[in-house]
Amino acid sequence: MPRALLVNPWIYDFAAFDMWAAPLGILSIGALLKKAGWEVFFIDCTNRRHPALAERAAKEKPFHTGQYHAQEIPKPEALAWVPRRYKRYGIPEEVFLADLQKLPAPDEILVTSRMTYWYPGVQRAIEILRDIFPQSPIYLGGTYASLCPEHAQAVCKPDYLVCGEADFVDEMDSLPFPAWDLLPSAKALPIETSRGCPFSCAYCASGRLFSGYRKKTPMRVVDEIEYALFELGAEDFAFTDDALLLDAPHHFEKIADEFLRRGLQARFHTPNSVFSSAISPSVAEKMRAMNFQTIRLSLETTNAERLRAMNRKMFPPHFETAMKNLRAAGFGRKEIGAYIMAGMPGQDADETLEAIEFAKACGARPHLAEYSPIPGTRAFFEAAAISRLDIRSEPLLHNNSIFYLLGGAIDMAAMEELKRVCAMND
Repeated sequence: MPRALLVNPWIYDFAAFDMWAAPLGILSIGALLKKAGWEVFFIDCTNRRHPALAERAAKEKPFHTGQYHAQEIPKPEALAWVPRRYKRYGIPEEVFLADLQKLPAPDEILVTSRMTYWYPGVQRAIEILRDIFPQSPIYLGGTYASLCPEHAQAVCKPDYLVCGEADFVDEMDSLPFPAWDLLPSAKALPIETSRGCPFSCAYCASGRLFSGYRKKTPMRVVDEIEYALFELGAEDFAFTDDALLLDAPHHFEKIADEFLRRGLQARFHTPNSVFSSAISPSVAEKMRAMNFQTIRLSLETTNAERLRAMNRKMFPPHFETAMKNLRAAGFGRKEIGAYIMAGMPGQDADETLEAIEFAKACGARPHLAEYSPIPGTRAFFEAAAISRLDIRSEPLLHNNSIFYLLGGAIDMAAMEELKRVCAMND
């Protein structure tokens, strides 16, 4: 039986928090390999529940979220100017080494990647894998590999680089259920009902990561949920869709109807945000009936000119209507959050503050979404033009914690003040 090792590398950053961050893409690959007769092993370098961390693990937060184990490390030269502590989030290196040494040599090693500016964790994982399994070919895929392929090949040096969807199919229902059983805990799971997005917002990379918009049938989605509930003991589900509520009457509402018809019980979350323009009274009521606990709406800004420039299809009136419908369905400020962009090219603190106050007035809890320039998007080229450092050649500078400092419209004191205003009355 051929053997495959799947690896989710560490996060290297100034801050990180586990909000249902299990790597769904590589779990889908794992399911395909298992279906094809492979023996599959999985090591998650960000595993908060590793037995080696039992005495050091942070207390679990609501809905099975929580703090990662972290160790301060030297800042890379490109970030030496940032007055913040830099950390590796996840299991200690010696724990990763010990886990690898327990395994038989794999025939293939598949490494995933997430944020472009987390690549040092990918680089280090591949270095260690090379040392332990020098004969095993290494495949690198995921977000960083897809958005920065030349950099990934040159710096991380995989044997094979996979861009885009490694498990692409036209018919989403033909995919096996994700290999959730490989996770150390299945209490909270990522789930997708669709991939891609038909829109093309100036700051979003969905079009580069996915081959068009496709969706699963409502029956298939509920089958996945039911399996996870009864076979794996899942309690929380986080939708990873970019367009969960697209064509809601024929997609999300059908999922809700089938979930409720079967009498299932779970908690649901939308950390990726949903379209405010799609939250009708019916959608809001069904979200409430399904027990949605975390709803995030993308407000971004109240500046209509900027929204049009970003090619956004949702405007403040859509947000106001969505809030009215959600509140009428019984949701409160505790459950509803609004993502507000900060630090986009040309965006000053006053514009962001106006959006924060608007979200609060509508009854939502504001959450700052510090802008990260994403390669290949239209906004990236605008960001590169104003940045005082070269973000084209160094992905570390894409970090949302620092890019606003490169653009010059907001300084660190102003950003801290915006965060303070967001937190008021929490």
